[in-house]
Amino acid sequence: MNSNDSFLDIVQTYLKSGKVVLPVFDGIGMRVQQEVAKEDPDMRLIEKIICSDQTLTTQVLRTANSAFFRGLNKVNSIREAITRLGTNEVANIVILSAQQVNFRSRDPFVSGLMKKLWQHSVICAIGAQWLARQLKFDPLIMEAFTAGLLHDIGKLLILKVIEVIKCSKSVSVQPSETFVFEVLNSLHAEQGYHLSQNWQLPDSYCHVIQAHHDVDIQTNDTLLILVRMANNACNKMEIGLKSDPDLSLETTPEANLLGLNDIFLARLEIQMEDSLALTSRN
Repeated sequence: MNSNDSFLDIVQTYLKSGKVVLPVFDGIGMRVQQEVAKEDPDMRLIEKIICSDQTLTTQVLRTANSAFFRGLNKVNSIREAITRLGTNEVANIVILSAQQVNFRSRDPFVSGLMKKLWQHSVICAIGAQWLARQLKFDPLIMEAFTAGLLHDIGKLLILKVIEVIKCSKSVSVQPSETFVFEVLNSLHAEQGYHLSQNWQLPDSYCHVIQAHHDVDIQTNDTLLILVRMANNACNKMEIGLKSDPDLSLETTPEANLLGLNDIFLARLEIQMEDSLALTSRN
């Protein structure tokens, strides 16, 4: 590595080398989602799929008994979790549980950024799904959640690279938070798209990951518009790595395409605010 390389050059070198990778996307979550999306989902099959992974089973039960989801009695089995929460909510928990383990770092600086990124990803997922449900885009309800959760996956990959660089002591001067944000913003859509291709995710998710910052939006690109609208709301509410508190949601192209007024958007913000407890790691 050349001593004259900029930090951006070093990050790009690591990304091109392929030495820093995220674990392959957990297919169990996708299998559960596909079953839940059917007209008559098989609850026993969903239970069997989840129970095939001991770690995931533990994580799902832990999440079902968290402050956000728990009821009067403790859930002790996956079947009880499905009965209490419903298939859609259990599918969401499976996807969240499978992804959350990636958002951890030994480096305090990177760990802090990952915590914000995780919070943003979860709330964007919840917001996109809420929009799909409220606007009667029923075929997209499950897809909207996963697309929202994964739209910034490129930022996670880049943060993993920065963690490796920092721990390797290959740079003498540590990057500032401002500069890290510049690197994330400039590279994450492209890198996220490449990662989603390597994971062999459905084309609809790959497209959202690649295009969620594109200037032009096709009016019929509903899944992308839903995620972008939820992403806008996160930015206005300062949830995540980017904040834009002065953003007028009702004047955004996404709100216009979806036909959303200020009252509806206020309800969206309330829903997202109420969901913040789900992002706790406790």
